[in-house]
Amino acid sequence: MSQLYVVATPIGNLEDITQRALRILGEVDAVACEDTRRTLKLLSRYQLRKPLVSFHSHNQERAAEQILRLLEEGKNVALVSDGGTPGLSDPGGTLVRAARERGHLVVPVPGPSAFAALVSAAGCPSTGLLFAGFLPPKTGKRRKWLAEHLAWEGGIVLYESPHRILRLLEELKELAPQRKLLIGREMTKAHEEFLEGIPEKLLTELSGRARMLGEFSVLVMPEKKF
Repeated sequence: MSQLYVVATPIGNLEDITQRALRILGEVDAVACEDTRRTLKLLSRYQLRKPLVSFHSHNQERAAEQILRLLEEGKNVALVSDGGTPGLSDPGGTLVRAARERGHLVVPVPGPSAFAALVSAAGCPSTGLLFAGFLPPKTGKRRKWLAEHLAWEGGIVLYESPHRILRLLEELKELAPQRKLLIGREMTKAHEEFLEGIPEKLLTELSGRARMLGEFSVLVMPEKKF
């Protein structure tokens, strides 16, 4: 039976890939990836050459059919994202469900995750954590979604883009002004940075920066210990 491997890849530092992930990437017949350029950089670092299939949020249905055809031909495929674990706020769920429905074996190959990296550096209780991922982009839905999640008293992990991080801090300043935050930026990369404090403090700090790069991971600290 052909297999679809869901392979976690580094979120920044290319040394963070596991030996098992490298073995799988070397053995499969093709690699499905978000950005072929980024995956090619990773594969080249470890002298691996594989056919790449573009699979991202804008072509999921068409690309999924292409990948499913490969599986039906008896070929094994590795699914990777631009960084971290596929399916955690990255494309992948649609393909994994379809592969299961058609009887293919889905094999997780765990490893790096921005969620796990941020929580490990936070020093907060690891129980009672809610992974929420990216917020909806539209204002009305976004505010309602955020308010509903903030009703949870445990820790909440959010992902945000550089051009919306200040907007998120403004919203948190209004909806949860006293909840402490830990922000991870460029984690595992050369300019890795962690910022801690209440929303107003972090908003003031980040507002003064001319340019912000990299995805942001935000931990809203628990209101109470679990």
